[in-house]
Amino acid sequence: MRTHPSLMLCLWTLAAALACRAPAADADCFRIRDGIPNSQHFFANDRVGNQYLFFIGNTVLAGTGLKDPGLRYSAQMVKGFKKHFPQAGMNETRHIQPGGSWFGLYRCSRGQPVFGEVICSGHLAILDFAAEDRNADLTRTRAALEGLLRQITLYRATHSRILVYTLTPELLAEYRAGRTPAYISLCEQLADHYGVPSLNLAQYAARKIIAGDITAEAFSADGINPTDAGAALYAEAVAAFTEALLTAFPVPDKPTAYKLPAPLFPETDDNGRIVAYEDPQVVRTGAWKPGQTSPVAPFRHVLVSDQPGAALTFRFKGSEIGLIDVAAADGADLSYAVDGAAPQLLAAPKGAAAPAMRPVSLAAGLDRQAEHTLVLKVASPGVARIGGLLLNGTSEDAYARLSPLERIDAVYATLEPLRYTPPAGRFTHLPKTLATLREGGTLRLVLLGDSIMGNTSSSSFELLLMRRYPKCTIVKIPSLRSSTGCKYYREENRVQEYVLRHNPDLLVIGGISNGGDAEAVRSVVRQVRAQKPDTEVLLLTPVFGALRDEHIRTFTREIDTTTSNFRFNLQRVAAEESCAFFDMTGPWWQYIQESGLCYGWFMGDAVHANARGCQLIGRLLETWFTE
Repeated sequence: MRTHPSLMLCLWTLAAALACRAPAADADCFRIRDGIPNSQHFFANDRVGNQYLFFIGNTVLAGTGLKDPGLRYSAQMVKGFKKHFPQAGMNETRHIQPGGSWFGLYRCSRGQPVFGEVICSGHLAILDFAAEDRNADLTRTRAALEGLLRQITLYRATHSRILVYTLTPELLAEYRAGRTPAYISLCEQLADHYGVPSLNLAQYAARKIIAGDITAEAFSADGINPTDAGAALYAEAVAAFTEALLTAFPVPDKPTAYKLPAPLFPETDDNGRIVAYEDPQVVRTGAWKPGQTSPVAPFRHVLVSDQPGAALTFRFKGSEIGLIDVAAADGADLSYAVDGAAPQLLAAPKGAAAPAMRPVSLAAGLDRQAEHTLVLKVASPGVARIGGLLLNGTSEDAYARLSPLERIDAVYATLEPLRYTPPAGRFTHLPKTLATLREGGTLRLVLLGDSIMGNTSSSSFELLLMRRYPKCTIVKIPSLRSSTGCKYYREENRVQEYVLRHNPDLLVIGGISNGGDAEAVRSVVRQVRAQKPDTEVLLLTPVFGALRDEHIRTFTREIDTTTSNFRFNLQRVAAEESCAFFDMTGPWWQYIQESGLCYGWFMGDAVHANARGCQLIGRLLETWFTE
């Protein structure tokens, strides 16, 4: 028997009202809509213990002004999720940014290289832009917010989304006047269109203030960031919301891809992205220094010039073009022109303000189907520090028509050539591998390790080796698990699943996740050879990772043989187990130190290599394997 839709609506409304009243919250402080069933699935089936929830918003997320940071609404929301899924590991990542939903459209693009971050790496996005959007034009906001919602789904179709509205003085004034704020109405219209749950903390807090349960001053000293008493009010509504959210739908057996409807607003464009300044389509003239250390996070590196007249030219299609740079007291003024229009000035801040990330729109409302040209110039003495360009549209991929080998050659061509002489005798324990490379045949090569070994795979070094040894065909098999080393692989006969079932001729073990335990590596080697004794093995010392990691923090060019350290211990294991050994750490970090470029220039995020870093790995391996 099927329940009539109107009856279901009544039942849902009653359930929501009861849930909201449980902690004395208003019945209409939230809307569940399509819920977050995909996230419920991921919570219920957590096997990693590291579920990332990405909150994007303003200083309310940071708990600014709170004596008890645990009262942050983000922490309270995680608490509500944990109530239903206590076994799931949940980490909230809080991204506090200027520019509101407009900049969120760019920062949440489908992977971008300027910050070296992919915000949408979790499965649940909680978006709160009310404070930063408070003075923005609503037409601009609706296009940006809709584009942002769409981009999250375009990045990964199983991502869940939640809209949150926190209180601002403007929203409180509207509620005092008995009106629903236009911003809230707009957000709710989008939430309805996309089936996104919403939590109106602003409405809940405003009603408490209007009813006299708390004064506006007691709720917040600045009208935006709540006090502990204000945050406790937010927590009431959050508890009701999460309870209703997680009981509205059963946990599905598998996640379902969301299907995007047509945009609600015709001006919406979901092609927002940050174009890195080093993109081949960004043409530099004059004196520029790429790969320089940024004075502010989260830039990994910046492009620097102190020469007036130095210029960048960029051709694109799209509705908007902007800039993200470092605004600092020693900064240079910039001038910009789009499609040959009269240049306009973008002034550097005056006074002693601390350096800050500055996202700014240069031209909007452009014909998104037409070709456009931006010319950006250093217009005064001072230092220009460019992070990238904000593009709502598309630009040509300079590598699109290249083969995989041509593409990695093009990336490597942007680096200084590698100067490294590998040690003699390195093939002593790889006689069959060397014979296959020289004489021909198929070499089954298994890469075992973590995401850094994923970077090794992404270098496509096997293409370089097959060019060096054209008679040989290399079948590369990445057998990887994020943040995982041999301490994991040695247990429960996992070598069968991760190594032996791939029937390797050559096993390469590396990465940064072995926990300094060379004996765990020895255990894996012995287990593999106990079942397949003819397997040859190459052990690699770590590359990339965070600056705090031992192989960087205590770096020496040559292996330190006076103390117990992973490089030395791994070298000993290799000798005792008749494995080949490549101390990649030494030449890798020496190259970076001598490059004149900051570490971030080679990084895709705080830990992993970008395309340039991958080519450094690949060319080291090519050189090591070349006779």
